[in-house]
Amino acid sequence: MSYVLQSKVGGDFKPHPEGIHPAVCVDLIDLGLVESEWQGQRRLVNKVRLVFETEQRSEDGRNCIITKTFTASLHPKAKLAVFLGKWRGRPVVPGESIDLAKLIGACCTLVVSHQQNMVGRTYASIDAVSKPTKRLGASGSYDPALARQRIAEWKAKEAGQAQPQPAASAARPLNPVAAALPQNGAAPAASPKSTAPPPAAAAATADFDPEVGF
Repeated sequence: MSYVLQSKVGGDFKPHPEGIHPAVCVDLIDLGLVESEWQGQRRLVNKVRLVFETEQRSEDGRNCIITKTFTASLHPKAKLAVFLGKWRGRPVVPGESIDLAKLIGACCTLVVSHQQNMVGRTYASIDAVSKPTKRLGASGSYDPALARQRIAEWKAKEAGQAQPQPAASAARPLNPVAAALPQNGAAPAASPKSTAPPPAAAAATADFDPEVGF
């Protein structure tokens, strides 16, 4: 009696195209504590995921999404600190604080390559980042609630728990970028005329780089 098994990789997911792409950050996801291995030891570290949208289109006509995950640390040698320094064109200095929420809506230029995982499946990797060469507005097609639902389902599956039920679409939070930025080239809404900020407020935003967005 034979007992034959076949290794299969499910899905027909197509990775983001390789090359140099203008992009806009559309989400920042706090992944919480994730088990990670460093120097042969396994430990729990806090992870964050940056989500970018580019001008490339998927088969369903939506703008392509690509992500990169980091340990939530701004230590000078941490990958997140290096990434942000390359993004804005100046390094993160010791003692500096960055509000990661300000990354949402900021534009950049990404270098994307294709890599293969341990089972031979091809995925897109962000190899480098730099200042934006083109301004992009979020298309509004990215759904932050759905992204978090998928992460919760994956965590539940890994833990062997029942998968959480998806929230009703009406209860999903608004896409922060879609709510804050003009979509599909629409002109921004007129804002009331404001006076110049007081000196204290101006000093608080002195480190803001208008070319980058944070």
